[in-house]
Amino acid sequence: MLEAEGWALLDAASRTVFETLLDRLRAQGVTVLRRGDHPLLQAFERSLEGVQALTNGITAWENHWALRNLIAQQPEGVSQRARGVVALAEAMSPEDYRMLILQREELRRRHAALAPLAEALIAPASPGPAPLWAGDVPGQPLAKRPTGDAVYNTPSSALGAPVVTVPLAAVGGMPLGIQLMGQPHADAAVTAVARWVQATVAPVVG
Repeated sequence: MLEAEGWALLDAASRTVFETLLDRLRAQGVTVLRRGDHPLLQAFERSLEGVQALTNGITAWENHWALRNLIAQQPEGVSQRARGVVALAEAMSPEDYRMLILQREELRRRHAALAPLAEALIAPASPGPAPLWAGDVPGQPLAKRPTGDAVYNTPSSALGAPVVTVPLAAVGGMPLGIQLMGQPHADAAVTAVARWVQATVAPVVG
């Protein structure tokens, strides 16, 4: 089981739904390990601290030249959020970017060490159900994440790992996806695990 940064953001109802799902997996004979159950898993979880900022920094740096070119050519056609990405990147140095890449390599080594321990890592696909958003309000600060918090998506992006999101849960009438993450280049294996989970475990509605 993957807790990561998003675990603290889960509301009570979403956490209850997810824990119920884990209980149903255990009832099918699946061993579910948490971060305190094995030192390798504990070390991996600790290395994920700050992974969202790490991933955002890498992607901002790698994309900001194209965005800056768009701003130069069509300044009115580039959103304030995209301008924020450029501002983030322009506050970095090449050395800052290289340090993020080195941190990502260490994270990937810790993930690879889990291969003999677990067939897949399971987690919510988001820290709660899909949000309701009425749009930005003129004159007010922009909503930071209008389409939802990607905190549970950035680990797989940083790791280059395949993920399958299974529609197994709902909270308050809104979907809450459950993701299964495998090792890089093990797409078929994690897809097989996800198919088995969907076929075997009854969905949980909270």
